[in-house]
Amino acid sequence: MAARLNLIGLVCVLSALLAGCALDKEADLRRHLSGWIFVAQTRYFTSKMVCTVAVFDLARSEISSKVSRATSIDTALIRVHKGIPVLFDIPDISPNSISEQLMSRDLGKGLGMLSTGVGPAKDCMDDDVAAAYFAVLMSPETRTVYDPAGDALLMVYPPENLAFFLRGNV
Repeated sequence: MAARLNLIGLVCVLSALLAGCALDKEADLRRHLSGWIFVAQTRYFTSKMVCTVAVFDLARSEISSKVSRATSIDTALIRVHKGIPVLFDIPDISPNSISEQLMSRDLGKGLGMLSTGVGPAKDCMDDDVAAAYFAVLMSPETRTVYDPAGDALLMVYPPENLAFFLRGNV
């Protein structure tokens, strides 16, 4: 009986420790993203062992020139293969379409971007954030930055000065 209680206690302690493990801390993420975008207020932040989702208001919806730009899918794919964060600087193309075009050229890299945005990250979204994310994912007005090495996707939505950040860890 005592051994069983000790095992239950150990399971409870491990569960509590693991629940506290998160991929990102909000302050660290804000600091990292401040090199790329003009982060204002945090609207939403959740980070767990397998995912991070954050939504930020932006002071300006510009993306820093520090982020490598690609004006075509082929140029972006070169940067993705090198593990370099890349801004898809392609007018009138949604993040969803970018992912489809990446998959048509390199299935693995396209699926990598897609899984970052719709894989484990869905477990870090409430229903309201998920609905807003879907709208931004499908909008050709959205500016997309993919960081393949960091398993991260940043989507800047200029009409509302919003940024969605998603990271998955599978």
